[in-house]
Amino acid sequence: MEAERLEYEKWLAQGFAASMEYLKRNPHFRTSPQLLYPGSKCAIIVSVSYYTEKPLLPAPYFGDIARYAVGEDYHNVLTRKLNELRAKIESVLGRPILARAFTDDVQLCEQAYAVRHGLGFSGKNTMVIGPKLSGSYNFVAELFTDLDLEPDEAYQGTCGQCFRCGVACPTKAITDDGHVDANLCISFLTIENKNGIPLHLRKALGRWVFGCDICQEVCPYNQRPLETPWVEFKSGSGVGHNINLFEILAIDTQARFKSLFGHTPLSRPKRAGLIRNALVVLGNSLADSKDQKDNSWVEEARDRIWTFFECEANPMLREHAAWAISQHPDAPANTLQKMLAREIDEANKRKIEEYLGCL
Repeated sequence: MEAERLEYEKWLAQGFAASMEYLKRNPHFRTSPQLLYPGSKCAIIVSVSYYTEKPLLPAPYFGDIARYAVGEDYHNVLTRKLNELRAKIESVLGRPILARAFTDDVQLCEQAYAVRHGLGFSGKNTMVIGPKLSGSYNFVAELFTDLDLEPDEAYQGTCGQCFRCGVACPTKAITDDGHVDANLCISFLTIENKNGIPLHLRKALGRWVFGCDICQEVCPYNQRPLETPWVEFKSGSGVGHNINLFEILAIDTQARFKSLFGHTPLSRPKRAGLIRNALVVLGNSLADSKDQKDNSWVEEARDRIWTFFECEANPMLREHAAWAISQHPDAPANTLQKMLAREIDEANKRKIEEYLGCL
């Protein structure tokens, strides 16, 4: 796996891991599974579709959820399924085996293993694209074992001259040599990012409140995606494809947040991260409201953002709330003036003054 390790280190050297420090630690572990799980001899690489059809956005005060996150937390589901697979193998062999399940939660180049073992090829958007037009809406997971198994051959595929993913990416996070700059990626910005959304990227988030599917939606290999066969990944098992942003603003504690999203992937950014995203999406919706046939929701949106601002202690979230208010074409200067009067953070005061100056 020397070539894969060098490619990964090249990605790190370009600063594309952004603030995800855990990705920078011990990069050699990612291509040396014997260091990760001593005693293992092979890995059974598995994949399953998570695709479900996306409905129309029900209202401007709703945000979009990436398809992989509409149901239960895939970490729990895939680990449970792999342990069931382990039990079946032990039943067939009539003896226990050394085995451990992994999925997207350890130092491992899962993409490289999936490609090496025939699950697909690595697309320019870095997704594993499966054979026979099975596309990229698929989870990848591994069961490391002490079994001696014959390895599969790598699947040969290519994107050719196609670069639809890079052209469609709103933040231009995808490079033409097949890398993704996490500093610009909407999935990073809305999930792993612990800070505010940079001002120059907020409009590019559009309606994405958690993750992003754009590079997959435009991919020719995803034109006939297979519906997920597992109920755990369907929208009825989690938050669904769209989420009410007003309800997110009403979450006042981390405990309340955990009770709502603890069983789903949306738990990752925690309360502050999800509310930050909701405020950006609300700001984008307010910016577009003049072009909407029904903008009766606007006054309620401004009231809810103001109410949130009054009660919120986190300076980063208060700044995002002020920005959201300022995005409406007829933004009420008096609301921003009230925010400025109540704000105690000096950096926030300067930003609110800037927003007022732009009205």
